[in-house]
Amino acid sequence: MLYRIRKFTDSTYFNNALKVTIAAVIPVLLFSFLGNFEMGFTIALGAFFTYPSDIPSSLKHKINGVLVTAFLVAGVNLLVNSIHPYSWIFYPFLALLIFLLSMLSVYEKRATAVSFSALLAVSLAFAHLHTGWEMIEYSGLILAGGLFYLLISLIFHYLSPHRYIELQIAECIKLTAKYLKLRGDL
Repeated sequence: MLYRIRKFTDSTYFNNALKVTIAAVIPVLLFSFLGNFEMGFTIALGAFFTYPSDIPSSLKHKINGVLVTAFLVAGVNLLVNSIHPYSWIFYPFLALLIFLLSMLSVYEKRATAVSFSALLAVSLAFAHLHTGWEMIEYSGLILAGGLFYLLISLIFHYLSPHRYIELQIAECIKLTAKYLKLRGDL
């Protein structure tokens, strides 16, 4: 029983869930305590939009992927809010935007996660349409949430920098033993 619990808590999935939970809960609790739940929730949305692009890889790729996602999600939200009042421009723009964001998923796993986050941000941008300074503030808060998630992810990375490598080596050893057992060499 304890082995199964330890195995579950040592997984990359648990680590990612812990990171996004911390990055989403802290702003909500902090700003709720300060009397501004909506601001905390918007920051939490930014963290939630950004976390799918945080897949195990080198530190440089992790930082670049999360930064691109954070800026893309905030930018998409700002574009949808600013062009929405002009329907004759908006509908062709929306079709082109959805096509371009969908085409990102052709490249690799991280690009697929970036595409998913941006498309999710487009769909949720319609739930909170803003005008004027509000749309810039809302997009800025989403960007702040993405950057806060990056900070939490970097803290986790520096607390155990070789965690992903150790998990991959352990998985490789298990798969090799399983393969050798199937072949009859073990």
